[in-house]
Amino acid sequence: MRAVHLIFLLAFLFAGSQSGPPGEDDNEFAEFEDADETIHYTPPSPPPPQQQNKAAPSPPAQEKKPLANEFDNDEEDYGINDEQETFEEPDSIAPKAQEPLRFSDVPAHFRSNWASYQVEAAVIVILVLYMLNYVYGRGVNQGLAYTWFSAHRDALEQQFSVVGDDGLTEEPSDGNITKETDYSFSIWCSGRVGVTSLQIQMRTVKRQDLVSRVMGIITPQKDRITFRFDLDAQEVDPWVLAVGQRKIVAKQHKELADLSTYALEKKPGSMQGLPASWGIFTELNEAAMGILDPGLLTLLRKYESKIHSIHASDQYCGAKLPDGETYTRLPEVSRVVIITVELQDGGDELRQEETEILNMIFYIVDKVRRFRLSREAKLKTEKNRQAVEEAFMKTTHIQRQEAAQARREERTRERKQRILEEEDPDKQRRLEKMEAKHDRKSKQPKMKQMKIR
Repeated sequence: MRAVHLIFLLAFLFAGSQSGPPGEDDNEFAEFEDADETIHYTPPSPPPPQQQNKAAPSPPAQEKKPLANEFDNDEEDYGINDEQETFEEPDSIAPKAQEPLRFSDVPAHFRSNWASYQVEAAVIVILVLYMLNYVYGRGVNQGLAYTWFSAHRDALEQQFSVVGDDGLTEEPSDGNITKETDYSFSIWCSGRVGVTSLQIQMRTVKRQDLVSRVMGIITPQKDRITFRFDLDAQEVDPWVLAVGQRKIVAKQHKELADLSTYALEKKPGSMQGLPASWGIFTELNEAAMGILDPGLLTLLRKYESKIHSIHASDQYCGAKLPDGETYTRLPEVSRVVIITVELQDGGDELRQEETEILNMIFYIVDKVRRFRLSREAKLKTEKNRQAVEEAFMKTTHIQRQEAAQARREERTRERKQRILEEEDPDKQRRLEKMEAKHDRKSKQPKMKQMKIR
């Protein structure tokens, strides 16, 4: 029994030693309740003077709110305070000293004197000179054309019923000069026996162009006037002739198709009584002798330097084609008399010379109209034209064959394409049979049938 009482006594003593004050033992949630104590915030001590100078100035610290309020806003400010503390840490490395501003070197402004604008001044002077020369040169060229027309208008009106027609109206008009360019002028005349029309073309030196004027100092050029008479088809026999200054006529013989084809006889001018500086290209010697009579030879020798060339032809078609090119058909030809003379600008004496030259031109046109070849010479010229036509047909025969072969191949290709595009099988078979029949027929040798009675 004593042992049992001893055990109960020890248990009672042990339970009494483990129990605390009554207020604390009975409250099981005491450890979770807020403490009534207030925690005061102690600001950090300021840094030493040296470190304070180096660090960047920061705003003064604000007083801390009570700890309870901080715990209330703890969830909202989570993660922000850590970032602010990270960026608000003072930089331990001192910044570099600020360097002074440096300005780039700016080029000096142009000098204010005129020596700085030599190139610009030269360009302006050249432009002004060019414009002044253009206005002056255009006026001079136009004055030459109108002066010549006014001086010889009466002589032209004696030969033609219409002088200076512009061709803009149905009714013919008189006294008009057609300005083609600043250095080219034309006068159209019509209404003369045996002459379809007359074109007077005046081509002056390009005085309006300053560059051409400078080049003219090196290679002098002259103003010239060209008379082109288109004659009726029945008025001229078939022959070709070119007479004039040797260099000019030789150049025309190389460039013009009728002269290079028909006028194959070349003779010096001295053999025909012409000046030594002249030359002749003719198809028939008979034509040259018939046109150049003694009276005309006298005038040609008198105005040797004023007359450039005389060209009479029944096969005139302009300039010939370049090498390697051929006509697809024979070109249309016309019967013409083309005479080129120098355009002079002077007093009454020069006007008198121009009048004599103009009368000589009309005399040559009438001489060409009235001249008739002998029977043998006419047969020779006709043979020459027939030979030229045959040569042309031979040269173009291969081209015509190639064109015909190309057309046949194109038709065959169209028929085969039609067979391929046909959707009806029966119709397609019929077309194939027709095409096969056409091929067999084309491969058979062509034979001619002759009936003997």
